[in-house]
Amino acid sequence: MKFLSVKWGVVPVVIGMIVFACVEAWGFHWKYYGTNDEGSYFYETETMARSSENTVKVCVQSIYTEKGVSHWVEGGGKEFQQLEFTLIMSEFNCVEKSIRHLRIVFYSKNGRLFYPIKNEEWHFFVPDSMSGALFKEICK
Repeated sequence: MKFLSVKWGVVPVVIGMIVFACVEAWGFHWKYYGTNDEGSYFYETETMARSSENTVKVCVQSIYTEKGVSHWVEGGGKEFQQLEFTLIMSEFNCVEKSIRHLRIVFYSKNGRLFYPIKNEEWHFFVPDSMSGALFKEICK
């Protein structure tokens, strides 16, 4: 019986070490770029890359306030009530001042992934929006 308790105590430690090593190896470096009444916004600096001379791909993390969650519930339904944050792979065209969201993944408060979206349509953004703030950061 003691062997099992030691074994079950070691397993979480080993799993934790593996997860820590993976996170360290992938090295996410989030940089804050703004807040509004719907949430706080960060972009990942290490994986950001120019996909051509005029375009930049960037991963964005949006962490939502209650108002931000309510916005998603209104537009998407009750499944968004447990929304905590999204990871969005976006691409900016720095010349045309447009954006497209290549993939959006929603994460619930209990860590569950739901409702991934793929969309490759380009659209223009409002300059004083969060997309406009990120444009100023990455298209310098």
